[in-house]
Amino acid sequence: MNRETILKYFMPGELFEKSQFCEAVHDLYPNYSDASVNLALETLKKENQIISIGRGKYERISESAKRIHYSPLHSGDYIDIEGMIAQKYPLVEFQMWELTQFNEFVNHQIAKNLIVVEVETMQDELVFDLLHEKYSYVFYSPKIEYYFRHRGEEISIAVLKLTSEAPKPGTHHSCSLEKLLVDLFTKKFTGNLIAKSEYPAIVEDAFRRYYIDETKMFRYARRRNVEKRMKEFIRDETDVRLRTE
Repeated sequence: MNRETILKYFMPGELFEKSQFCEAVHDLYPNYSDASVNLALETLKKENQIISIGRGKYERISESAKRIHYSPLHSGDYIDIEGMIAQKYPLVEFQMWELTQFNEFVNHQIAKNLIVVEVETMQDELVFDLLHEKYSYVFYSPKIEYYFRHRGEEISIAVLKLTSEAPKPGTHHSCSLEKLLVDLFTKKFTGNLIAKSEYPAIVEDAFRRYYIDETKMFRYARRRNVEKRMKEFIRDETDVRLRTE
């Protein structure tokens, strides 16, 4: 199968569905099985020639495309904490992120870092106790007012319960960008850390710089009961054009 020939059916930057890809393959190779079609899709994804932007939806990557996969560089403290938890509790499900990750998106830079550790229910207190033995400023599911009043001068840690059905994390248990964007729109702890005036720039820059799986993002948004609010905000307050609507 000549994958380059198949790609000629789709323009760089063009959105297409799996059914369209199947038709293109069968036009060229009528006897190819569904398994061969799936293998071709996976290979093209691994070669970074196409990107999945939702369930059954793909985009051919342009040579000049500026968007990349989100893979933040984490602080030394983050790496130390992640390693400590993974070593002590290798079977515990957890995800992490740090507030300074948003500095590439916001206008007003964040000086005091916060490392957030989200842990599966029933295990979160164990992780809190572990971190509290070493670090001075560790908070367990804090109210936002309490956190701002008592946070450390340079770094603090917040241990939260991990919401079920959250998107899977990346390397070093790092939360996906889709999850971070959704959680900004909740009324919980994360949704109160950054000024709402920063949200348009955060969303626009995230969509401009990185590939966003909209299907995954809005599935999680439904789980957090913010799908409608988030879509209305993106439509009314940003210049982002959602591809899955």
